[in-house]
Amino acid sequence: MDYPEGIYRTKEDFLKKIPTEKKELVAKTIYVSGRKVIDTIPDHCAFYYKENDKKVKKTFAICYRGNLYFQAGFILKHRNKEDKSQTTNFPNTFCRVRIAGQNFLYTELELANAWKQNLGHGLGGAVGGVIASNAIQPKGIVWDFKNEEFNIFRSCKDYNDFIQDKYPEGVQECDSREPDLLQVRAAMEIIK
Repeated sequence: MDYPEGIYRTKEDFLKKIPTEKKELVAKTIYVSGRKVIDTIPDHCAFYYKENDKKVKKTFAICYRGNLYFQAGFILKHRNKEDKSQTTNFPNTFCRVRIAGQNFLYTELELANAWKQNLGHGLGGAVGGVIASNAIQPKGIVWDFKNEEFNIFRSCKDYNDFIQDKYPEGVQECDSREPDLLQVRAAMEIIK
């Protein structure tokens, strides 16, 4: 990846590879109780300005210590129109790009099907809570340079639809609703 260190507020800045600003940042855990500084390279985190400890918000991407991160809220804002049912409880968190290439940037993020989650919340009680929490699953996501949008692998079938014409050997047996993320990563290494 050849993105200069910095904060990319907009998709346009990201596409031009020109940071909107270059300020020193600190990565912290996303847990509400006791956010702690992360000294290693995190897969998921929240970023804070070192100068005033304010959370970085409304940002498309950040290049931090040579790693590129996308903000969850901007993944949802710039997603493929077929992925509208996906949502997150933490829109200001960031996920690290795991695989980078000329065609795609691949990352993973815990997302939920909004309808299923709302059904659980609507039912209430223990059963509703279980339904709502089971709606949250780790999802594979690609930034598609050609289409300038994120494509979220909502299900195993959705992933197979994406990979079929690019790498037929990457099609998965859909034993469960979710694709096997290890197999997804292996396929992304090939088509990146």
